[in-house]
Amino acid sequence: MRRLLFVALTAGLLSPTAAIADTYDALCNNNDCQITINKTGLAGPQGFIAKEKITQWYRGGDEYNLASGATGGAAGGTVGLAVGTAACMTGVFCPVALAVGVFGGGKTGARLGNGKNVFFTVMGQQDDGLNYVQSFRFLNKRTAKKLQKELIKLTGLQMGQVKSSG
Repeated sequence: MRRLLFVALTAGLLSPTAAIADTYDALCNNNDCQITINKTGLAGPQGFIAKEKITQWYRGGDEYNLASGATGGAAGGTVGLAVGTAACMTGVFCPVALAVGVFGGGKTGARLGNGKNVFFTVMGQQDDGLNYVQSFRFLNKRTAKKLQKELIKLTGLQMGQVKSSG
């Protein structure tokens, strides 16, 4: 029995463990930025915060990417206009064809904007005692999900949970 326990313990110590250490490309105030999370804490454009000083974090999302939606809507509307114009040349229902073509194309193109803006806010105190608030966002759900798992692992806090002092 002791030998089995020794083998299991040794295997556990020698096997690789998932380490927290990643740098993420994000958007901070609509500018490119990098968020680094590792076993000591989180760093972003607002500075560094040690893991034990992170008091709370949040994640939120917006299902629509306005820039992609506007671009898709404009492109779809243009294609719809071309199709409507071609239908007009046949002489059948010209005003209806144009209206349906532009509206339908714009609506279909705007659906291309469906994406995921995932917002994060991390709060705490820096070593100098100043409050720390770092907000950033991702356009990729997988990246956001990975960071969320790392935040939970790093801080021991679930989203919205406040670290109790003491």
